[in-house]
Amino acid sequence: MMDKNTISEAIQKLRSPEGFLYAGLPKFKALFGRDSIISSMELMNHDRSIPLSTLEILSRYQGKMKVGSTSEEPGKILHELQTDKKLIEARSRELPWLSMGKNYFSVDSTPLYVMLAADFLDNYGVPESFPQIMDSAINGLKWILDFGIKDRFLAYIKAMKGSGLQSQSWRDGIGYILDILKDPVSVVGVQGYAYMALRKGKQLIEKYSSMGKFPDLIERIDRSSATIKDQLDSYFFIEDEGYYALAVDGDGVAERSVTSDPGHLLISGILSRKMERLVVDRIFEPDMLTDYGIRSMSSKSAYFDEKAYQRGAVWPQDNFIIWKGLDKRGYHKESKEIRERIALSMEKMKGFPEYFGVKRSGELIRHQSMRIIPCDPQAWSVGAYYDATNDSR
Repeated sequence: MMDKNTISEAIQKLRSPEGFLYAGLPKFKALFGRDSIISSMELMNHDRSIPLSTLEILSRYQGKMKVGSTSEEPGKILHELQTDKKLIEARSRELPWLSMGKNYFSVDSTPLYVMLAADFLDNYGVPESFPQIMDSAINGLKWILDFGIKDRFLAYIKAMKGSGLQSQSWRDGIGYILDILKDPVSVVGVQGYAYMALRKGKQLIEKYSSMGKFPDLIERIDRSSATIKDQLDSYFFIEDEGYYALAVDGDGVAERSVTSDPGHLLISGILSRKMERLVVDRIFEPDMLTDYGIRSMSSKSAYFDEKAYQRGAVWPQDNFIIWKGLDKRGYHKESKEIRERIALSMEKMKGFPEYFGVKRSGELIRHQSMRIIPCDPQAWSVGAYYDATNDSR
C-alpha cells in the first residue's frame, strides 16, 4: 500500500489556489466540472475543503444564458474552464475549437453537482456559503428539467463538428461509437445520475426550503424521475444480451456495445433487484473484469482495443462509481474485490494514472504504453485510490 504522504503529495500537486483539484497533470491543469466533482466525492472524508471549494467555484461559473458556441444554458454546470495559455495552445492542436475561458459540453456535470451538494450537506451540515450552493442546486435541477431532459431521458445535442465535443458524457473521447448517433443522445449511466440528482434534489428542498416555495418544481421532479425509472428498461435493456446498451439515440436506436457504463446505474437505486443482479453478474464476467479492475469495454467487442482511451482501458474513476454502487446496494464482497484490484494496479505502477490497459492475457499495460499517454497524477485516480484503501467506510 502507498503511504499517506504519497497521496497527500499528489493532492497538493493538483490543488488549485482556490482549493479545488485540477483534473490532471500535465494536460488538464484546469477546472473540470465532472472531474472536480467526482474527485470531491472520492475525497469527501479526507478533506472537507475540497468538495466545498469545488461546489463554490462551480456555482460561480454556473450557466446564466444560452450561448450556442459554448453550450452554456441557465443553470448548467460547466465542463471546463481554461486559463493556462500555454496549455491551450498545446491542446488546441488536437482540439481546434478549444479556447481560453469556459465551455459547457457536459451532460452530467449538473446532476453530479446536485449529488455532491446533497452529500456534502449530509456529511458536514450547512457552511457559510450554503445560500449560494443551495441556489445552484435548485438552478441545476431546473436545468435538468428545462433543458437537459429531451422527451424522457437526460440527453445532449452534439456540438457541430469542429466546434465542440460530440460526445458529452464521461465517454467524451470514445469517438465513432457515440459520434454517429442521431441527436439527442441519451447515455445509460447518465440516467442514473439524473434520477439520483432529482431524488436528492427533492430531499434538499424538503429539508432546507419551504415546500410551498417550489410546488411546480417538486411536481416536475416527481414526474420526470418516475419517467426515467419506468422507461429505462424499455429503451436501454437488450434482451438477447441480457444487459443494458451504452446509449440510445434520437430515433430510439441503441448502441449495443457492452461497456462498464450500466454499472453506474447501481449507485442511483434506479434498478430493480433482478436487473441489478444481471448488471453485477455481467461486469464480473472475464471479458470485463481483470485482475486490475473493470474494463471500460468488453474484450469481446469488435471495437475493443486494450490500449485505447475509452474502448478497453481501465479507468479508476469508472471503477469507483461502480464499487460505490455495489457497496450501497449490499454487494459488499463484489465492491471489495474491485477496490482491491484498482488499488493493486496503482501500487504496481507507483502512481495515479488517468487510465491504463490490461491485455487479453491479463498482463498489466503501464500507462506510458497506451495509445494516448494519460495524465499522472489524475485527481479522480488519486481519489479512487484513497477511497479504495480508506478503512473508514
